[in-house]
Amino acid sequence: MYNLVHRYAPESPGGRTAVAVVSSLVGVPSLILAIMGSGSNLHTLLFLLAGLALLAVAWCLTLGVVRQANEAPNTVPLTEPRADAVSESSTETPIETLRRRYAEGELSDDAFQRQLDNLLESESLGQDEREPAQMLE
Repeated sequence: MYNLVHRYAPESPGGRTAVAVVSSLVGVPSLILAIMGSGSNLHTLLFLLAGLALLAVAWCLTLGVVRQANEAPNTVPLTEPRADAVSESSTETPIETLRRRYAEGELSDDAFQRQLDNLLESESLGQDEREPAQMLE
């Protein structure tokens, strides 16, 4: 059943999770109706079979998403910051960060030049302000 479910399920983990949630939301009430025995024996049997089938689909999809997540290489939970990202940002100067973002394609030529000019201007203002203080020491 696992292979059959995954053959027809969406490819993305998000899509599979959504189908699993919907299957659970329909399967649980179907089982409750079957247990309560509302209606004839045929209705009870149909609700029981539908609920069990939907919960089995939800179980297979959830199991597949968990397996896929466990097999993903070098994953870091989104709640924990990456150690290399923290060390990069703490040692990287603003101009290096700007150059890296430009090299990665995050910034257009105009945006890079405009931000670089702003950084250089702010650095030159910072040096001008430091010179009189250094002269007093």
